[in-house]
Amino acid sequence: MPADSRMKTSSSGGNWVKQAMRLHHAAFLALLIAPVPVIAQGHLGTYEDRVAVEDVMARYVWTVDSLDADGYVAVFTEDAVINSNGNISKGPTEIRKIVTNLIQRRDDNKAKGLPTSNLYHVISNVRITFPAPGEALHQSYWQTVRRDTDGKMIAAAMGRSEDRLVKRNGKWLIQWRKLTVFTD
Repeated sequence: MPADSRMKTSSSGGNWVKQAMRLHHAAFLALLIAPVPVIAQGHLGTYEDRVAVEDVMARYVWTVDSLDADGYVAVFTEDAVINSNGNISKGPTEIRKIVTNLIQRRDDNKAKGLPTSNLYHVISNVRITFPAPGEALHQSYWQTVRRDTDGKMIAAAMGRSEDRLVKRNGKWLIQWRKLTVFTD
């Protein structure tokens, strides 16, 4: 008997192979589209947490590059610490001063007729892990570019960063930031 004729038997029993295949395909499709929390491996966190951490780090870069001191301070915890090649800034007042010092340098350069020395960050090779519930580690390489005295854009500095974020009241914030500038 040809294979086609076996599949065309009556619905009372001979069509079980076809029905089983349909059920198998339906179950497979249901698994593909089911709204399930996306958790890769425990240390990779949930999709929602990864997106939230990426957003905090993007806001960090955008606020420092646009010299938004309030926005900059808002991505850190009250007890945050920044270690930039051994220069330590603790708490909102010292962290705010990072941006206000950039504003002052821009204004001083402008008054002298020099390029403003605004920095623009380029972040790459990002790695985000979740070592414990409510904790995230964001690691990346960074480069800053700025306009030189001849008007051309140049690399100002390069390095790597390591940020420890914590989830407080449902919101991810940077608690500790270590910047290492490549010097050789």
